[in-house]
This record gives sequence, structure tokens and C-alpha cells, in this order.
Amino acid sequence: MALANYAILGFVLGRGQGTTGLLLQATINGVNIVLAILLGLHWGYGVAGIAAGALIGETAGMLLGLFVVIRGFKAADRSPWSTIFSLPRMRALFALNRDILIRTFVLLGAFILMTRIGTSFGPVALAANAVLMNIFLVASYYLDGLANAAEQIVGRAIGARCRPAFDRAVRLTLVWSFGLGIASAVIFLVFGPAVIGLLTTTPSVRAEAAAYLPWAAVTAITGALAFQMDGVYIGATWSATMRNMMLLSFLVYLLALAVFVPYYGNHGLWLALNVFLACRGLFLAARVRRLAAQRFFSAQ
Repeated sequence: MALANYAILGFVLGRGQGTTGLLLQATINGVNIVLAILLGLHWGYGVAGIAAGALIGETAGMLLGLFVVIRGFKAADRSPWSTIFSLPRMRALFALNRDILIRTFVLLGAFILMTRIGTSFGPVALAANAVLMNIFLVASYYLDGLANAAEQIVGRAIGARCRPAFDRAVRLTLVWSFGLGIASAVIFLVFGPAVIGLLTTTPSVRAEAAAYLPWAAVTAITGALAFQMDGVYIGATWSATMRNMMLLSFLVYLLALAVFVPYYGNHGLWLALNVFLACRGLFLAARVRRLAAQRFFSAQ
């Protein structure tokens, strides 16, 4: 059910139907929350009731999503099975998925490595890093939303073979990404101590987190280009280059960890993370013009 919902959400977002995607997600989570409370607490089914609520929520979202998708197509417009299971198209689909999967695993590896190294600084620093990572995650949610917008707009421009539309999509999503990144960094710097106070009640963890707060706030800026470029590359299906630049950025990240952590401790750890995020964006941005020239030249 969950995999089907991922596919349906990707379909509607790819068509620019963000409101429909929001409706489907609200349905899934709304049903899940209500049934988890009723089955798990009020009717006494415990963990089994919560699990049933999750299953029913995913199922409800899937059925509604399938209804929305199928209803949007006339019978004459639906693709034949021979097209859906065309081997060349299947290979292209799975190659794209493979590259994105590798990119995602490397990204997860970077965060896992940060957590692992953070344990060497003691439990207080480790807890402080965990608190501050929530700030990065908050910024990543709306930066990822802009990445989804870039995917849809860039994909439309590529499909229409319209270079001006492509350039405009890249420019506008770039401006918005950095604008939101800078705004969020300022907000986190101003209100970060209050946010930290909400996330933990331990005085030592609060003090430790406040010491590293600027590094966490800056991730919204250093990560802005990386998120936006991910959207551009996925929308243009340049997945192999995106994968390779992620691997190259990870090597730079390892080098930064080896150089900065021994000298600066936890400050060096956060500095290395910001270097990693910045390199991802810069490496991808440096290749956009060449890849776009090749794509639109071949389309002529």
C-alpha cells in the first residue's frame, strides 16, 4: 500500500497537482491518526490497533489515489500494456531509480557517519547534535518542496523542448531556495535557543546545543543549492551525473572530517557537514549548462 502511494504521489506531483497530493497525504495520515487513537487507546487493541490504523490509512489513501488517477484519463488515452511494460522504458525507469537510490544511501551514510563520530564527543554532545539535526530537518522539508517544484517545472520544460522555460525554472527555483534558506537561517539564529528549549529540558544539552546552533542554522543556506539542484537533475532525468556528484561530494566530506574533526572537535564535525552540503550543490550546478546544451541540442 505504501509503495503504491509513493507511485501515486510521484505521479500527481509530476503533473503539478500539488493540491491533490496534499489531499492524499492528509487522507492517509488523518485516517491513521484517528484509527490509532480509537483502536489503540479507546478500544483497547494496543499496538495491534495502531498497526491496523496505519494499514487502513495507507489503504484508504491508495484507493482514493487510484480513483483520482484513473478518473483523470479517458479510456482512449490510457497507455496499452505493451507500452507500460516496454523493456527499453522499464530499463530507463529502473536505471533512474537505481541512481536515486544510490544517492539516497550515500546521503544517509553521511548522516550516520556524523552520528557515529558524534558519539566520540560524549553523550551530551551527541544529544545536542540530535536536537540540532531537527533544525536541519525543518529547513529540509520546505527546501525539498522547492525541489519537487523544480522537478515538475524542469520536467515540463524538457518535455516541451523549450530551453527558455528550462532556464527560467532553474533561475526562479534557485532564487526561492536561497531566499528561504537565508530567511530560515536568520530565524533559527534568533529563535533557535527557544526551539532548543522546547526540544530538551536538560540544561547541559541546552547549553551544548546553543554553542553549535550557528552551524545548524547555516545548513539551510549551504543546503539550498543542493536541494534545488536535486530537483533540477531529477526533473531532467540526469540521474547518473547526480549520483556521481554525490559520490564525489561524499569523498570531499570524508576528507573534511579527517582534517577538521581532529582539530576542532564537534565544531569540525558540523563544518564538514556544511562543506558536504555546499559541495553537492556546487558540483551539480557546475554541470547544468553543459548538460542542458546537450539535451536541447539533441532535441532539435
